[in-house]
Amino acid sequence: AIERTITSGDEPSLVQFRSDGQLLMAACPPDRNLVIYDVPTGKTVVRLPLPVAPRHFCVTPDGGQLFITGDGMDAVVIVFPYRTEIDQTVLAGHAPGAMAVTETSEPYLLVANPESGSVTALDVDTRMLVAVVQVGQMPGEILVTPDRQYALAIDEQSGDLAVIRLSTFNEVWVHRYK
Repeated sequence: AIERTITSGDEPSLVQFRSDGQLLMAACPPDRNLVIYDVPTGKTVVRLPLPVAPRHFCVTPDGGQLFITGDGMDAVVIVFPYRTEIDQTVLAGHAPGAMAVTETSEPYLLVANPESGSVTALDVDTRMLVAVVQVGQMPGEILVTPDRQYALAIDEQSGDLAVIRLSTFNEVWVHRYK
């Protein structure tokens, strides 16, 4: 039986619990917003306007940052779920799409850029660009291997799978900023 119905806005398409389960975040692309609800009461905590029509979510392993990409801007919107606020918007390649966060000593946000055939790597802590890797024609979903050594990006047009060695980001980062 349905216990309660919560009105969420026009066409909610993405939902994500905050890591403690106390808040629910729902994205509404037509409204260009992120609505955060209190789970126990079902009441709206905040409605955050976004510069993009949200299409993809990605969360850091600790749940402290939510990344959002979507139509309307070549950027990633960074939300702090525990503060229920938007931190900043960072450029992330052309038409950013699906994302993944690495669980390495230096965590990276990997962002697929389907229109340019690349994956953009951003340092999660500094938000600086680390690398842009050409991976094929139209990268879609990105998956980090269980051993945290590689990222896999599926090419939705060719069906190929690009394999990115994550340790090369550390080498590039150290060399570039020594």
